[in-house]
Amino acid sequence: TAGCGYSASRLLPASYQTIYVEAFDNKIPITEEFSERVGYITNIPQLEEKVTQGVIDRFLFDGNLRVTNKPETADLVLTGQLRDFYRQPILRTDDSTVEEYRLNLTASVTLRDKEGKLLLEEPDLVADSTYFLFGALARTETAAVDDLITDFSRRIVEWVIEYW
Repeated sequence: TAGCGYSASRLLPASYQTIYVEAFDNKIPITEEFSERVGYITNIPQLEEKVTQGVIDRFLFDGNLRVTNKPETADLVLTGQLRDFYRQPILRTDDSTVEEYRLNLTASVTLRDKEGKLLLEEPDLVADSTYFLFGALARTETAAVDDLITDFSRRIVEWVIEYW
């Protein structure tokens, strides 16, 4: 019989019930010189804390793994380093005024089991968000950063859960 593909069954092996999300390290080179790719160096205070909390919240929302605050009791340990954050103009008016920006966040992320065995590694996990400065779709960069963290968190949880 044909179906929609939805399943209430658990995707993960039974031995993986809990996850510990280690605080992300912020290794974004904010002192790097300007380049064509990174025309606007941006530093978001406490970005690593917001990302860590966003990932924890997304695991809680997903429900496939219980989040623990004790690494010694976790079946899985997720670690990550924020490596790059930049704001890129993607739409300009005729007079070169920027109307739309794209935000990109790149991180390296690893997942290990409780014995320390590497299960997953992603050196370049990228999330993005866009925002307009003018018009009906205009919003603040802060709102776009929140969306960026949401996208980043969703990508990490899907990456972990869909591995199996």
